[in-house]
Amino acid sequence: MSNTYPVTFDNQDGVRLHGIMHEPDAAIRKPVAILLLSPGVKMRVAPHRLYNKMAARLVELGYPVFRFDFYGLGDAEGDVEEAMLADLYGSIQIGRYVGDTRAAMQWVSEKYDIERFLLAGLCGGAITGLLTAKGDARVEGLLGLGIPVILDSAKMDKSRFLTDGEMNSLHQRYIRKLFSPKYWLRLLTFQSDYKVIWRILKRKLMPPKEAPADAKKVQGEPDDNTNPLFAPAFFDMVDSGRKILFIFSGSDRLDWEYEDKFVRRYAERLKQHEPHFKVTTIPEANHILSMSEWQQVMLDQSTDWLNRHFS
Repeated sequence: MSNTYPVTFDNQDGVRLHGIMHEPDAAIRKPVAILLLSPGVKMRVAPHRLYNKMAARLVELGYPVFRFDFYGLGDAEGDVEEAMLADLYGSIQIGRYVGDTRAAMQWVSEKYDIERFLLAGLCGGAITGLLTAKGDARVEGLLGLGIPVILDSAKMDKSRFLTDGEMNSLHQRYIRKLFSPKYWLRLLTFQSDYKVIWRILKRKLMPPKEAPADAKKVQGEPDDNTNPLFAPAFFDMVDSGRKILFIFSGSDRLDWEYEDKFVRRYAERLKQHEPHFKVTTIPEANHILSMSEWQQVMLDQSTDWLNRHFS
């Protein structure tokens, strides 16, 4: 029988954090622990209790599972100074909670004599796991759900950074909405995002010309919002033979951003590491996997990946 109990521990700054430990039956316990890292401000439960469901499945496989609140969130002590969510997300995307994650690994290591870890999480939890894994050999694998490859900021005009995939999807969505009175009401009462609409119309009516290769080299990409920490952390893992599984949602912009801002740029290098990482997409699913059938697909894919590489 598995055992579940509350935990308190301190991070590197002495701030008290709270979590839940899921301990499998001793007869099937694996020597690898899984940490479920909080997604954004949704804390250790995650949207629609997703982490509770993940923990239940993972414990059945024999993994000790630990999910906890980062400082300033949930039951944890500490403060969040950012007034805007986008700024908080931006700080997470550059490693705000890496220290908390390593403190959690240390607690599990001391409690269970475990030195091997898999990190998993949705969105902010996924990028926190990737950044934590960089240079830390204790982390043998990463399960990232809807991992962001961009940087957020309240001062950033997101309409400037729409990917081709997102442009096409939004264009089709707006076409369907033309027959909706509610859409026209939003449009005429100034509730729509006019910058996004204008950029889509401009792209469709006046497609940008392909710049010469030498011009691209000189100009660079000054307007790019890609997280500069993403690629180095990713390749640090796969270069050392560690395993990565990314699961995206088909209706999520993060899927398009991953393809346009990471895969296209590193296509040749990624081919060299195909045995070490896998990427799947759940069609029609939204970012938080709110439907039970989407959650089931994610759990089945995660289980298959774990059984292939860590059993």
